[in-house]
Amino acid sequence: MSFFGCAGSTNRCEEKQLLKYSIILGSGGGFTGAYEGKMIDTLGNIYNWEGRTFITANKKVVDSLSQSQILKLNDFLKENSFENYSFKEVGNMTTFLTLSSSLEVKTFSWKESAIPDRVPAKIKEIYFLIINMLDSKK
Repeated sequence: MSFFGCAGSTNRCEEKQLLKYSIILGSGGGFTGAYEGKMIDTLGNIYNWEGRTFITANKKVVDSLSQSQILKLNDFLKENSFENYSFKEVGNMTTFLTLSSSLEVKTFSWKESAIPDRVPAKIKEIYFLIINMLDSKK
């Protein structure tokens, strides 16, 4: 997905890529029920969030993905359909990855903070692609 933006006083226009999905990463639970994580919106803005649920969480913009990172994520998502993937475990402490668009929401979760071997390879691949992009922003 993309949109065009034009600078006010010049006639230069550029195409800005949008992410196909909003992406939410998080972990938490335990006796407090508190969660924290990162969210990337379709513009590529990166948010820190924390709260009992993502919907009620405090969100704060901390950075943004580059256009090349957005393109890389979109290419990966285009080449790998997640429609047929499912992995949902819930434990005392749970880690999750959610891909959300206006048409669908896919959530993958596992009991541990480290992603276990039993998670399908493509889910691990997108998870680590996103984690590496976020780590590059530190």
